[in-house]
Amino acid sequence: MAKASKDWRPDFEQALGESFGEHVSPPVPFEDASPHECCEVVWSIAGQEVTPARMATLNEDEITALAHKFGTYFGCDAPSIHQINDAIADTLARWPVGSLGEMAKPGNAREPE
Repeated sequence: MAKASKDWRPDFEQALGESFGEHVSPPVPFEDASPHECCEVVWSIAGQEVTPARMATLNEDEITALAHKFGTYFGCDAPSIHQINDAIADTLARWPVGSLGEMAKPGNAREPE
């Protein structure tokens, strides 16, 4: 029997946090960028129930806000937009849209970089 999406959420969140931690350092201090801390930043912009589909549909303003929030949260310079896009791409490579049973809105999915 397949696991329900709620059963996989901790695994997705771990991968999300790891991907962001790897890509935003530097300028975010690597020793501070734990998977949980990185998830806290992503949740502040994308919402607590973030999914791969939600990550795939982040718009330019949200990506900019996410970069700024990382800088504010960790008290350092903001990572570049390129770093944020790489973290999103890495997350989606590990957990593609639909892997939690969710669907992206047609026409809103990010193009692979």
